Amino acid sequence: MSRDAFGPNLRRIRVKNGISIEKIAADTKVSADLLTGLERNDFSRWPTGIYARAYVRQYALAVGVDPDSAVDEFCRLFPQGDRRAERIVREQAGIVGHELTWRDDDPAAAGDRNRRSGPGPRLAPARPAAQSPLATIFMRLRRTFGKA
Repeated sequence: MSRDAFGPNLRRIRVKNGISIEKIAADTKVSADLLTGLERNDFSRWPTGIYARAYVRQYALAVGVDPDSAVDEFCRLFPQGDRRAERIVREQAGIVGHELTWRDDDPAAAGDRNRRSGPGPRLAPARPAAQSPLATIFMRLRRTFGKA
């Protein structure tokens, strides 16, 4: 399926099955404007990542399309469905002050293959963090009293 045909095909199936966009919006709690954008391949107001994939999954279920294949196709065609976690991992590492070496350049991940299969991202080994006073006390108690 081409990128331009994704949303219009979903719309065609919805109309063929006699389901209104308002009914889907009420059932899924996703705004009708976002669902209309999906049918036009307009994702300018859409969230990214897991929320975008969840909205596509809910829409597919509502119109009677296989949700897994719809989500896989969405992820393959549009960056909003990207399953790679680099941005999130970098943000979380920044919050805790961890220096992160991240490589999301797996050559097997390139191209039109299913992003859920294959090895995941590779992280550099973590450096031991300084123990908090509470963790130090806990370790001393475990040494003293055993693993009870």
